[in-house]
Amino acid sequence: MNGFDTAVLGFFNQFAQRSWAVDSLIMTISDSDALKGYLSLPLIWWAWFRGPHREDHRQTVLLTILAAFAAMAVARALQLVLPYRARPVHTAGLDFTLPYTMPADFLAGWSSFPSDHASLFFALAAGLWLVSPLVGAFAFLHAAVIVSIPRIYVGLHFPTDILSGACLGVTAMAVIWKWRSVFVKLVEPALAWSKSIPHLFYPAFFILTSELAHLFKDSRWLAESLWHMAKLSLAR
Repeated sequence: MNGFDTAVLGFFNQFAQRSWAVDSLIMTISDSDALKGYLSLPLIWWAWFRGPHREDHRQTVLLTILAAFAAMAVARALQLVLPYRARPVHTAGLDFTLPYTMPADFLAGWSSFPSDHASLFFALAAGLWLVSPLVGAFAFLHAAVIVSIPRIYVGLHFPTDILSGACLGVTAMAVIWKWRSVFVKLVEPALAWSKSIPHLFYPAFFILTSELAHLFKDSRWLAESLWHMAKLSLAR
């Protein structure tokens, strides 16, 4: 482990097990979809309906969602193909003090590098910055303080996991924005759908943004369950 990770992780970990209330609160923040995704979700919808340049903003919102998808997908792929990196809470010899209420086996076996949470929420923040620097600054602060730091505190990520995920998210948004003349062709059908059949578009858009807000947790759980059911059926 590098010196940067050691210093930052050690700084936060010195406060663990000093207060059950503080540890429990930070663990709740770390695990709460309401405090993570559902603080970002209203900002996406605000950007969608903001005037007067509403069409440009809607295009930016869809490109932002595309960047968030791409960043999260790349982060997940890197977790699978790169050498396994145990999370701080599972790293032998680290002498990590487990905060109160934090399960010792939480996410055991899942590589921590890079952080897919950071990649998603920093991509969203970068996109919101393009709509409004003030709102984007709030989104960046939210991604750092509410999403990322609690995951370091409870031992789910090293600081470099978070930084790499953040860089991945911002880079994904920057690449898509730089070549938006190409990527906008991917979102034009959705823009057209929002105008032609709004009563179908908006329910679908609500579901999409809701799932995005918590990294498609329910969708992934449903897909995994159906996959296991299918394998059991084929095995008979």
